[in-house]
Amino acid sequence: MKTIAIIITALFATTGLSAQENNPKQLAGETQKNEKKEQRDTLLSSQFNETTALVNSMQFTLEADYLSNQYGYRRFVSPTLNFIIVDSTTSVIQTGRNVGIGYNGVGGITAKGNISSWKVQTNIKKKNTTVEMNVLTNTGFLNVVMNISATGKTTATLTGNWPGRLVYDGHLVPLDKSLTFQGSSL
Repeated sequence: MKTIAIIITALFATTGLSAQENNPKQLAGETQKNEKKEQRDTLLSSQFNETTALVNSMQFTLEADYLSNQYGYRRFVSPTLNFIIVDSTTSVIQTGRNVGIGYNGVGGITAKGNISSWKVQTNIKKKNTTVEMNVLTNTGFLNVVMNISATGKTTATLTGNWPGRLVYDGHLVPLDKSLTFQGSSL
């Protein structure tokens, strides 16, 4: 009985193997798929190198598309008014709205100060970069941690002397191509 079961199993296994042929269309599709994957990997590596060079130059702006707080409340914001600028040894961190007048004249707060600490960690395998910086401003001490993808998509978590946190979610742009409007700092 066991012998018959083994023979039947072997018969089905060999029938399944002989039914599989090397279809030329299937091979061409696999080749195209591999070529597209290689092109994506090459493009991602190129973007990662550009983003890493931008971070290392310390001349960039994180223009936020969204802001969220410690409770997870997330809102769409204007990138021209909500940003983090890094300019070698100084930084400007601003929030703003298109309506109302805040401390900075654009409905929010602008904190300008010196970067007291700068630490960059690059993960080549995952193609991402983490920047941690401390900024001493006239509003107090701020800690900023930026998680940057290979394409420049960035999430920055801002904590400071007061309780809570603010998260900027946007993209990095070179400082000279940034279209931000800076309000009055305190």
